[in-house]
Amino acid sequence: MSDHNYPDKEIPKDSRIFQNVQIAFAVIALLWIIHLLDIVLPADLQLYGLQPRSPDGLRGIVCYPFLHSNFRHLSGNSGTLFMLLTVSLSMSRKMTGAALTVIIFAGGAGVWLFGKPGTIHIGASGVIFGLIGFLLFIGIFQKNWKTFLFSLAVFMAYGGALWSLLIVRSGVSWSAHFWGFTSGIAAAWLMPKSPQVGK
Repeated sequence: MSDHNYPDKEIPKDSRIFQNVQIAFAVIALLWIIHLLDIVLPADLQLYGLQPRSPDGLRGIVCYPFLHSNFRHLSGNSGTLFMLLTVSLSMSRKMTGAALTVIIFAGGAGVWLFGKPGTIHIGASGVIFGLIGFLLFIGIFQKNWKTFLFSLAVFMAYGGALWSLLIVRSGVSWSAHFWGFTSGIAAAWLMPKSPQVGK
């Protein structure tokens, strides 16, 4: 049996879908590994969360999406993040990588600048709302029927979650949701206007 080296654009569609699922699963697995380490290690990793307007809290811009308060918190984010990552990767891996960079850094910066002082923000929900914003608006900004189908699918599946942006609840980082969603829209707007969907 001979081996075949496919260029990226020639990888069979079924193989690409499976790879996208694997990538999304690996991200979720990483979150669970970090949470287990937080339990077994003597150090409290949650202290590396995002603390608004605190110099030490700047490191949380990168760290806070990977930290969760308990298994319920992590479980609640895992399924949604897995699905959104799979959908976004299936649209375009390159755009997903670029969007996640904007969502994590710009969204985190928004929380650091405008979040309630004296609080610590942790959890992947900001990234989740960022991906929702990105996938909802990418089809509109790109004016491409393929990307619009992804936007439509995400709206039908997760549009109802946007109502939570109008509600402030104790123990829930509204600012992470808001700035994540806003940065996701910004990421969609910043994308090149002629994307190669599937790359």
